[in-house]
Amino acid sequence: MKLYGFGSNGSGQLGIGNTEDTSLPQVCLLADCQEWPSPIKTIKSGGNHTLVLLESGQLFVSGCIRDGRAGLPSSADSITKFSEVPPSAFGSSKVKLCSALWEASVVVTDDNQVYTFGVGSKGELGTGNVAEELSNRLEKSWPNNEQIVDLSSGMGHTVVTLSNGDVYGWGNGRKGQLGTPNEITWLPRKIQNLSFQVVRAVCGTDFTYLVGEPGLGHHAILGSDKWKIRSNAPSSCLDWNQITASWGSIFTLSISGNFHAWGRNDYGQLGPEKPQIGFTHIIAGSEHAIAMTESGSVVVWGWGEHGNCGPRNNSQGEVKGWWNEIHASSFGNSHKVIGIAAGCATTFVWTEEAEDQPD
Repeated sequence: MKLYGFGSNGSGQLGIGNTEDTSLPQVCLLADCQEWPSPIKTIKSGGNHTLVLLESGQLFVSGCIRDGRAGLPSSADSITKFSEVPPSAFGSSKVKLCSALWEASVVVTDDNQVYTFGVGSKGELGTGNVAEELSNRLEKSWPNNEQIVDLSSGMGHTVVTLSNGDVYGWGNGRKGQLGTPNEITWLPRKIQNLSFQVVRAVCGTDFTYLVGEPGLGHHAILGSDKWKIRSNAPSSCLDWNQITASWGSIFTLSISGNFHAWGRNDYGQLGPEKPQIGFTHIIAGSEHAIAMTESGSVVVWGWGEHGNCGPRNNSQGEVKGWWNEIHASSFGNSHKVIGIAAGCATTFVWTEEAEDQPD
């Protein structure tokens, strides 16, 4: 398995061994070993740091480690290769979920504990204080027998979804993205007055999008209506398979392959109006999106000034009205794309060796 990154890299958040932006996929490097110990489960990115969670429950980080936002001692401002966060940072338990805010990170372990790292000036740590700490274990306000099944963070707020369909959040809720009252929420607080059980949540900058079981159509958008994120939303969300959000836009992909997006579009974030290609997976970054296609290639669109949408942009640094296609051959003829991720002007793709084709 190989991981590739391209885009913004001023703090080494791509993990490619330097701090130079790049518009071409570069192999991400490990500080202490040659190969990833297990398959990649997910990648989450903050303002200038990146978290790579493996199926084994190990967590690796690269980029800015100042103020402890990545769970590592801040003896240096940043690192340019991915390093493992010591399991002792979260009680020696395996990690099952992770997310990244602008200057902080959140981890959920397999024993259902929540740990936060970094800066909490607007409640991002969920601990009731603003201290910059390497490891804060949250005092849970939800029932101990309810498992956390989903985790999402925006720039300044976080929500967790429980196995019973309840949702709790903390951080900057001044636009209503954490329900009422509209205020900074220093400790985890239940989001009230929801008429359905939530199974998935995604966070933009000033909103939270909550959806229920596929097929029922239940959904709700909390927070600001900037970019008409609420007023332009569909009446229901039926048959959804994947949900993702950028800072100001929402993207959905149905089980049948239908793609829909709404919200901010001044940089072409929503992509071409009528995609003439089938998607199998989609994920949004800060102001761009990346999708895997049925043919095995990757397409990227939106704001790409740092190279996160590939080498072809317009004069304003946008991929607007079209997308850049990155063919599987860009990652080696013997490899196929198996995963994608996007962050703050960063894009990641991971591949595995393709099986030999029969004669």
